[in-house]
Amino acid sequence: MSEIYPIAVPKWGIEMVEGTITQWNKCEGDAVAKGDEVFEMESDKIVNVWDSPVDGVLRRIIAGEGDARPVGALLGVIAAADVDDADIDAFIASFGGEPASAETATTEITAPATAATAGGPNDAYTRSSPAVRKLADELGVDLNTVTGTGRRGRITEDDVRATAGPADQAGATDEVEVIPLSPTRKTIARRLTEAKQAIPHYYLTAEYELDGLLAHRASLNESGDTKVSVNDLIIFCVARALMKEPRVNVNLIDDEIHQFRSANVAVAVATDDGLYPVTLRQAETMSPAELAQATSELAQKASNGTLAREDLSGGSFTVSNLGMYGVKAFTAIVNPPMGAILALGKGEQKIVVRNGEPAVATVISATLSCDHRVIDGAVGASFLAALGEEIAGLE
Repeated sequence: MSEIYPIAVPKWGIEMVEGTITQWNKCEGDAVAKGDEVFEMESDKIVNVWDSPVDGVLRRIIAGEGDARPVGALLGVIAAADVDDADIDAFIASFGGEPASAETATTEITAPATAATAGGPNDAYTRSSPAVRKLADELGVDLNTVTGTGRRGRITEDDVRATAGPADQAGATDEVEVIPLSPTRKTIARRLTEAKQAIPHYYLTAEYELDGLLAHRASLNESGDTKVSVNDLIIFCVARALMKEPRVNVNLIDDEIHQFRSANVAVAVATDDGLYPVTLRQAETMSPAELAQATSELAQKASNGTLAREDLSGGSFTVSNLGMYGVKAFTAIVNPPMGAILALGKGEQKIVVRNGEPAVATVISATLSCDHRVIDGAVGASFLAALGEEIAGLE
């Protein structure tokens, strides 16, 4: 009796639909012990490590580094060294695509199986995976003309691409650089498209005078070791405003509104790969200096690619600030499952009226994007009013 274990794309996170292999830590033919880190996969903007739940040998690698696969797709096979290649080929050909788990750790083959092909065991069909055969069909490559460079002459996707030769990029010229979407960019593109299509957005804009906040910041930075930014102070005010108007501090999950007791403020941090909504948990309990320190640490992790899942999850409200880029005002897309996002522009001096007299004040524009399914217009306006009170209260 022989045992074959499928390595399939796990579902890391509720919203994960696919993952991209970033690194194989084992090669075909390597021994694998239970608990070994076999491969690394990027999904939902973070890198996850897959630990083997079984002992055996890595007999097949079906998806290479850089390949994206949906949840449940077969990535490789672990089996004992004495399992026939024909049995493994038959298992791969018949794999149904269900995600592997510790509870479904092994598939038992009780009799020798043959691949569903007219050829023998040396046929190109039995030396290739379903993914390789699909790629060959797409590129118009006859697998019988491909020289396999894998273990025991197996044909890899790179072998197929090498046989096909360089492909012409549609629209590519000497004046255009074609840049494939990174896994992170693919995730961002998918989520934003879904959010914009599915969420009935509405937008509310308010302006706030910042002179008191700026004076408070100067005082903090004179006396403290941690430098506090304008954004840190606004997040400080946002967290307190969320406690005053908790109906904005919500997630929509399935048909339920999850109203948070704490202000878990997600802050959009920009990197070369895109925006990462890192989460400042229980922000209402933190001082401006503590918020500044926490934001700095998360931004550094985003730049280094070391963010953990808890750094990116559990947000109840998002703040996005483009003021440092000179943007006066903008509208942002709600980041589901959160119900709202606040978009901040730059502070600039304007003429305002005080007690019937003109005066100069530093004014910032803030636009609140809300999911109308869970936040009514009057509730959004109530939050902006509460935020204004918190900003005005800083001296």
